[in-house]
Amino acid sequence: MHQVTFFTKPDCSLCHAAMYVLRRLRARHPFDLRKVDITAPGNEAWHQAYGEHIPVVHLNGREVFRHCIDEHGLGDLLCNADAK
Repeated sequence: MHQVTFFTKPDCSLCHAAMYVLRRLRARHPFDLRKVDITAPGNEAWHQAYGEHIPVVHLNGREVFRHCIDEHGLGDLLCNADAK
C-alpha cells in the first residue's frame, strides 16, 4: 500500500482544503496516510524545511505537491505507482 505523508500545521486554511482532497482520493485509491504537524515537538527539521510552504505531500517518501494538491494529478501518481 502506498504511503502518503501530509505535512501541515494548525490553523492552515490551505491544509484544510488539501485534507479534503486527500480524503476524496483515499476513497478511490486506498493509501496509508501519515499526518505530520510541523510545529509539534520533535518536528523541528520539518518546520525548518517547509515553514510557510505547507501543505506538502510526499508519496512513498518523495515530495509530489507543495502549497496545493492537484486531485487528478495525485490520483494519476497513485495509479502510475500501482502499475510499477
